[in-house]
Amino acid sequence: MTNYDIAARLNEIAALMEFDGEPFFKIKAYERAARSLEDCETPVRELIDAGEVDELPGVGKAIAQKIVDIESTGTCKYLEELRAKFPSTILELLRVPGIGTKTAIAMYQRLGITGLDDLRAAVEDGSIAALPRLGAKGVENLKLALSRLAQRTQRMRLGDAWELAARITAALEEAKLAKNVVAAGSLRRMESTVGDLDFICTSSTPEKALDFFCALHGVERVTAKGDTKATVWLHAGIAADLRVVPHRCFGNLLQHFTGNKDHNVKLREYALRKGLSVSEWGVQTIETGRVRTSATEAGVYEMLGLPFIPPEIRLGLNEIELARKHELPALIEIGDIRGDLHDHTTWSDGTRSIEQMAREAARRGFSYMSISDHSRGRAVGNGLSIERLLEQIAEIRSVATSYGIRLLCSSEVDIRADGTLDFPDDVLAQLDIVVASIHSGFAADKSKQTARLLRAIENPNVNIIGHPTGVLIEQRAGYEFDADAVFRAAAASGTALEINSNPARLDLSAALARRAKELGCTIAIDNDAHAFEDFDNLRFGVGTARKAGLTKADVLNARTVEDVLAFVAAKRARGSNSQTREKAAQSTELFG
Repeated sequence: MTNYDIAARLNEIAALMEFDGEPFFKIKAYERAARSLEDCETPVRELIDAGEVDELPGVGKAIAQKIVDIESTGTCKYLEELRAKFPSTILELLRVPGIGTKTAIAMYQRLGITGLDDLRAAVEDGSIAALPRLGAKGVENLKLALSRLAQRTQRMRLGDAWELAARITAALEEAKLAKNVVAAGSLRRMESTVGDLDFICTSSTPEKALDFFCALHGVERVTAKGDTKATVWLHAGIAADLRVVPHRCFGNLLQHFTGNKDHNVKLREYALRKGLSVSEWGVQTIETGRVRTSATEAGVYEMLGLPFIPPEIRLGLNEIELARKHELPALIEIGDIRGDLHDHTTWSDGTRSIEQMAREAARRGFSYMSISDHSRGRAVGNGLSIERLLEQIAEIRSVATSYGIRLLCSSEVDIRADGTLDFPDDVLAQLDIVVASIHSGFAADKSKQTARLLRAIENPNVNIIGHPTGVLIEQRAGYEFDADAVFRAAAASGTALEINSNPARLDLSAALARRAKELGCTIAIDNDAHAFEDFDNLRFGVGTARKAGLTKADVLNARTVEDVLAFVAAKRARGSNSQTREKAAQSTELFG
C-alpha cells in the first residue's frame, strides 16, 4: 500500500473515533500521523524495513504498529473494531456540505440516520426537523446540499488528478515506449476539477505504447483501443485517453486537446478569416488544400500569425484578440514567488515545528515565510490563546533569520459573525502581517456576509483575507457575498485577497481573481501549508493566478520582504490617519 492509502485508513480511524466519543487529543494524533505519512517522500515499506516508522512526526509506537499492520493486511484490529460499531455507510454523512461530525453524530444517535439514503428519507418525510437546533432554514439548507450532491458530476479535484497523471506520465516515460508524454485537456489548463485525463505522446511503436498503457497498474478496464488511441477506466474513478501521433504533428494535437471548446471554436473562426482551417492534424490553406503540421504548439500559433498563448488562458475569452494585438500579459511564474504569507506549524494544527517549516521553505527557495497559526476561536485547529501567541511571537523574533530565511510573525485570525476579529487590535498590531479568514457561520445571508467581510477589511491591522469565499471544491459551496463591493473595499484599503493554493480550495477561483484584478486588488498566492507536501501546492495557486491573467506586479508575495512590510505599514498608516481625522471631526462637533 502507498503512503496515501495508509493515511486514508488513519483518517478513517480518526473520523470513526469522533463518532465513538474518543478524546480530541487522541483523534488529532491519528490525523497528524496521516499527514506525516502523506508528507513523507520515503515509501512506508522502506520505513518499516528500516524500523523507522515511529520516527515520523506525530507517530508513536502504538500508531506505528497500526501502520505496519495496515501496510501488510490493508487494515488493523482497531480500525475493524471501530467499523464494527457503526453502519458501513455512516461516513457518507460527512460528504454532505454543511454536515460536520457533531451534526452527523446527532443524526445517528437521535434519529437513527446511518447514511445518505436515510438522510434523504428523513428530509423527505420531515422527520429531520426533530434534530435539535436545526430549524426551518437548516432543513432548507440540507435539501439544497443534498440536491447539489446528487447533481455533482463525477469530476476529480485538480490536485488528485495531477498526482495520478504524473504517475501515468512517469510510467510511460520509464518504459521508453513513448516520448513527449504530456497530460493535456483541463488538467493542463489548471481547471479546478478534471473530468478525464487526456495524454498525448509520440512513439515509433504506437501499438506497444498503447498495450503498455492499457496494462498499467490502476487500470480497471479497457473501454476502447485502436491503432492510435486507447481509452481506459481507472480504479481512481476517472477515464484516461492516450493518443499516439507522429512527431511532426505533435504540436497540432497538443494544441487541439489543450484549449477548451470555446477557445478552439474562436481559433477556428479566426483562422477561417485568414483562409485557413485548423484541426488536430494540421493547418490547411483552404484555397490550395496544402496542410502544414508542427512538432510544437508555438509553431501552430505561428502559422496563424499569433504568438504562443499559454495553456491556462485558452478559455475562449479575449485571449485570441490580445494575442492578435500582441498584448498578452506576462503571466506570473512560480519562480516569481519570493515568499509565503500563510503557513501553520505544530503550535496549532500543522505537522512540523517552526524550524522544520522554515528550513523546508528555505530549501525550496523562499526568501521569507509568515508563520500564521490559527487564532483562539479555532479550537478544532488548536488555536492559540493571546498568551500562546505572544510566546510564539517571542520565539519567532529570536530566530527570525536563523534558518536561511526571514520569518515573519503572523496569525490566521478568525473573522467573527459580526466582522470583529478573534484578537484585539493591540495584539494584532504586534504582528508583521495578519491573515483574516472566515471559518464558521457560512449560512448567513449575502448581505450579512458582505458586511462581515467589509468590517474585517476596514480594520487597519488586516492585510490579507484568507480563502475569501470559503469554498471546498466538490464538497462545500462556500458563502455568498457581494464580490464587487468587497473587492472594491479591499483595493481601496490596501488589503490583499488570497488565492489559497490548497487544491481543495483554490480560493479565490480564477474567475473571481480576474474580477479582483479588474477592480484593482492585490493578490497573495499562499500555500496555507500544514506539512512539507503542501509546499508542492504552489503550482496550483500559481496556475489559478495565471488562469486569471495575473502578472508578477499583481501578486504581493512576488515582492521583496521589505515591500511586503511596506504594504502592511501603508495600510496601518492610512488607518491611523483615518482614526485621527475621525477624532478631530468628533471634537469639532462637540466643541465647535
